[in-house]
Amino acid sequence: MEPETVRPERQDIAGKPVGRFLVGAGRAFKRACPYCGMSGVFRSWFSLKERCPYCGTLYAYETGYLLGSYAVNLIVTEFLAAAIVIGLIVYSGLSVLQMQIGAIILAVGLPLLFYPTAVLLWIALDVALHPPDNQTGTHHI
Repeated sequence: MEPETVRPERQDIAGKPVGRFLVGAGRAFKRACPYCGMSGVFRSWFSLKERCPYCGTLYAYETGYLLGSYAVNLIVTEFLAAAIVIGLIVYSGLSVLQMQIGAIILAVGLPLLFYPTAVLLWIALDVALHPPDNQTGTHHI
């Protein structure tokens, strides 16, 4: 039996797309639902629940919906890894081998660490462009 869902803050999402994205992105960095701001949207580190346990919003409403989160994850983490490595080259006295090992660890580790946030950022972008219906949680595309 599914718990009764409440709709805590969905109506509090800003009216304009940029505002909705900023609110949703802030919630994504807290690993909370971009729609209502409540946490507990992941079953495990790599598994998003089908619906928000609080507001009941359906996250992946079509096959392949979350594929864009892979691009977000790759772009953000690899630029961040490159910036860190460039910073190490400029400001540290590490050997080339040490920097290469560090770069490999960053290139593999950062996408794994950033994955949940990237998924929620992708959903926040969708919230900005296609806000869900307050009653059904479905999108009007």
